[in-house]
Amino acid sequence: MKFLVLPLVVSVCAAASSSRMIHMENYLAENREDFSRAGYPSPTAEHEVVFAVNQKNIDKLESLLFEVSDPKNSKFGQYLNRQQVANLTSNIEGTEFVSKYLNQNGVKIVKSTPHGEYITAKASVELWEKMFATTFYTFNHVENAVKPVVRSTHYSIPSELANHVSAVFNTAQLPPRVPAKRLRTLKGSAPEKSGSITPAVLNSYYDITSNKGNNLGSQCLFESLGQYYSPADLTQFQEAYDLPKEEVAVDVGGYVSDSECVDDPNNCIEANLDVQYIMAVSQVTPTTYWYEDAADSFLAWIQAVAASDAPPLVNSISYGAIENELPASIANAFNTEAMKLGVQGVSILVSSGDDGVANFQARTNPKKCGYNPSFPASSPYVTAVGATQGPESGTAEIACTSDQGGGITTGGGFSTIFDAPSYQTAAVASYFTGLSKSEEPVSGYVATGRGYPDVAMAGFNYEVVVGGNTYQVSGTSASSPVVAGMVALVNADRLAAGKPSLGFLNPAIYQNGVAFSNDVTSGENNCAASKVCCDEGFYAAKGWDPLTGFGGVNYKKFHDIFVAL
Repeated sequence: MKFLVLPLVVSVCAAASSSRMIHMENYLAENREDFSRAGYPSPTAEHEVVFAVNQKNIDKLESLLFEVSDPKNSKFGQYLNRQQVANLTSNIEGTEFVSKYLNQNGVKIVKSTPHGEYITAKASVELWEKMFATTFYTFNHVENAVKPVVRSTHYSIPSELANHVSAVFNTAQLPPRVPAKRLRTLKGSAPEKSGSITPAVLNSYYDITSNKGNNLGSQCLFESLGQYYSPADLTQFQEAYDLPKEEVAVDVGGYVSDSECVDDPNNCIEANLDVQYIMAVSQVTPTTYWYEDAADSFLAWIQAVAASDAPPLVNSISYGAIENELPASIANAFNTEAMKLGVQGVSILVSSGDDGVANFQARTNPKKCGYNPSFPASSPYVTAVGATQGPESGTAEIACTSDQGGGITTGGGFSTIFDAPSYQTAAVASYFTGLSKSEEPVSGYVATGRGYPDVAMAGFNYEVVVGGNTYQVSGTSASSPVVAGMVALVNADRLAAGKPSLGFLNPAIYQNGVAFSNDVTSGENNCAASKVCCDEGFYAAKGWDPLTGFGGVNYKKFHDIFVAL
């Protein structure tokens, strides 16, 4: 396993403690023109930070994850419960040390996750500045009217504390860059050059013979960035497409509103898309709408899943950050929690992005072209889902690309920081071996990095009800919840047969991908979700490729193979 390595530079600083101070992180100022420094917060203003306590046995955790997720391993499906995971990874001594340190310094502990991985603490800005040997500033977002954040440009902690802490969040880590609004068109408002995706189209094209799950499993949608879902729109969608009337079973976060969707469809387009289609594909299965209202939604998710004793078995995430802008501390913590979920039999599916290899900052700025992977799609511990076009018009699948009228371009490529895991090295090597001279990508990518996506699904022209109107919406954020729904359906049959859930999917996907996928061999992901096209990009090819993975998921084949595991 390869984690990003945080700099641990010994420095002498003026601080509250006479101990040697350990420099932990700098913020990535050179990459973040979307935030500007706008003065200083009040010294007496209270600010919350989160101490990430070093967890134990991370290498053992990864080894166990690959064992229980590999159908060829005798331990396949032998998952741990949450307490067993805690017994393996919890650092009681570290949690107690950090808590004692904070109490001694007059810091209020707001909360701690049940097993002590993350401790949220509150103190005045001037106290944190003294404890961390730093200065805090107020940062404003340049374009969006979001709440200002208080952050430092670096921080240090005493050496004795650094022995127990991997990072302190809400210090030098800016929130992820916010992408542009979802691409949408009011159905019927313009001449339609192609068809659209409906639940019936998905069932027909991908051979979904039954949408009926059961209440033995569970499925979940992670949402953020002010996205509401509308129960009224869900009901209208179900009535319009002849689906059984169902409600979201569990709401976490309270971002549920009919009026918000009427007032501004942009407030709901992402969430409604996710909710309507995962529930259309996997019916009966209890659905959780999990919203995190935080400046750094990934950090909030990390803490939330660490605190959950019974996480949903299938999770879809339709959000992504630019990998090289994401602080190492956040990426490492996300990966650790993803592995902990995997060894509990939980699946995580992530949209691969809508802007090819360049990522969303290139939509309006060709100077931002280049290889800019999307995280968490680039994490080795999630299943990344790309997008195709063709199903909406009943034709063969090709990679969804904006220059071919697909509205968006399927994200994909290779991580610049995480090595390719063993389960995919053969597939990646085969991809490069099969390229012709004219298909070889220009330099700048890391060929040894984790390749993504892993699979794909239709991503163009989904019919979605928002504010009582029907819109056509495109993106890999449509593709991920659909595949998640398929996984939930397979889980339903496995659980009914007394088998465990599928859990971390990738080892099994790379063993069986060719057998259950519609191979996609046409397309190039060198364009953003706009008219901006770059020199950098990859071509689709036979077998796995960094546009659509193994291709579109044929549900019947996927079901028959994965139920039998």
